[in-house]
Amino acid sequence: MPTYFLTGANRGIGLEFVRQLSPNPENLIIAAVRSLKGELTDLKALAQRGNVHIIECDVSSTDSISSLSFRVAVILSKTGANLNYLFNIAGINATSSDTSLSIEPASLEKHMNTNVLGPAKIVETLRQYLARGAVVMNMTSGLASMTVAKDVPKCCTYSISKAAQNMLTLHQAKDLKRNHSIVICMDPGWVKTRMGGKGAMVEPQVSIEGMLDVLGKLKKEDSGKFYRFDGSQVPW
Repeated sequence: MPTYFLTGANRGIGLEFVRQLSPNPENLIIAAVRSLKGELTDLKALAQRGNVHIIECDVSSTDSISSLSFRVAVILSKTGANLNYLFNIAGINATSSDTSLSIEPASLEKHMNTNVLGPAKIVETLRQYLARGAVVMNMTSGLASMTVAKDVPKCCTYSISKAAQNMLTLHQAKDLKRNHSIVICMDPGWVKTRMGGKGAMVEPQVSIEGMLDVLGKLKKEDSGKFYRFDGSQVPW
């Protein structure tokens, strides 16, 4: 029984992951959301299949993450399984119009807490439940690529935080090597979601189908790499 843990599961890319994974009754999905009082209608409908477990985890809060271990342990204890896949999907792009000349300290701190520290602490907290050979995916962006950003310099604070997340991925790949875990960062493309906004070009279904295909083919030598949803590697 493949077991998945993912954040940001109630909308956008996270919800589409659950939508595509949940029809297979062999998949056990732990779907983490920022608040159990939030927008959960679609996710709860998918959870009626019985293999989707909704839990609360605010990735911007270390206090919330600190209680994550117990919540996950309760679910895993029912099957005796460990986590085969851990997807850090939740993230923010709250000040997309800023530039290097208008960075707000509070915004930068918020982005770093959510997009970098959150994924770091989630992996740290859940590493004890990672199965041998588990896959950890950090959802990043093409804007985090130094090469891409030279031609598309926008969303300054967001891209800085995602570049830091990419570096986190490299460190996690090294630190989890003894567990034979595979850690990658993934660019989902400019997906048509609320966060993607106007101009987005990739349908969620296409992006997630592509990512699942890439994730299912990973080998240990792929750990520490930067992929796009279509399987191509992104230059750092």
